[in-house]
Amino acid sequence: MQAGFGLGRLHHVLSRGKRDRIVLDALDAGFRHFDVAPAYGDGLTERELGRILGNRRNGVTITTKFGIPFRPIGELPVPIYLGLRGIGQLTRVSFGARYRQRDFSARVVVSSLENSLRRLRTDYVDHFLVHEPLDICEFRAVADSWVELERQQKLGKLRRFGVASMMRLLLDAETEGLVPQAVDRMVPMSDLLCGMPESWFTGRDVFVFNVVKHLRKAHGPGRIETRALVDGFARALPRGRPIFATHDAGETKRLGECLARLASGSPQPIGEMQ
Repeated sequence: MQAGFGLGRLHHVLSRGKRDRIVLDALDAGFRHFDVAPAYGDGLTERELGRILGNRRNGVTITTKFGIPFRPIGELPVPIYLGLRGIGQLTRVSFGARYRQRDFSARVVVSSLENSLRRLRTDYVDHFLVHEPLDICEFRAVADSWVELERQQKLGKLRRFGVASMMRLLLDAETEGLVPQAVDRMVPMSDLLCGMPESWFTGRDVFVFNVVKHLRKAHGPGRIETRALVDGFARALPRGRPIFATHDAGETKRLGECLARLASGSPQPIGEMQ
């Protein structure tokens, strides 16, 4: 199982040292894929991942995304960034990402990719995804951008591209022929996804998030054993690539151990996962 490590909440961690530790613990646990987006922390998450990885970049793969407008306040010194976020919460003024808006134009493909490369301190990204169209009309708006994404791929600035979406909306878009067959997908784990035929996963990477949320339906509220989490995903979606996320060093280590034992076919120890 090729699992990834999600950093969507890294910008909520106030301490630089703690942010360093989260990424380095994931590397120590064996994770070699990281999932970020410009809108996560308004540029801060990408910037921090690039800084922390440093010369380790060639040993990992990275997914980032485009299409959610934001102001890059995460590129400011962290105390200023946190201050602006605090003022925004008090005044209900958004200084950063506007999650109810989207812009998937070819122009944004280019500008967003260039800025992500700069923040990540790299010459290319491994996976570059359309970031969650809100409805079928927005999928139609992506049409011109597939051509630009292919162009950027030929330029070597991205290895693969695709779309992150809710599952039902993605299937509707596929029915209308709005998504190239071979591009990557990123979707939340759901009964609908788990029921898809194996052929749907063939020829592309399918990244899966909300793994704990979905499996909790079967296990009930509270903690989920790490073994049950990893085994449950492997049974339900053997062709999928899960994105796990935690800020707890112990949980990160247990996840890594369970994934390693699954890969080797050895029995897995029982741990716990929030």
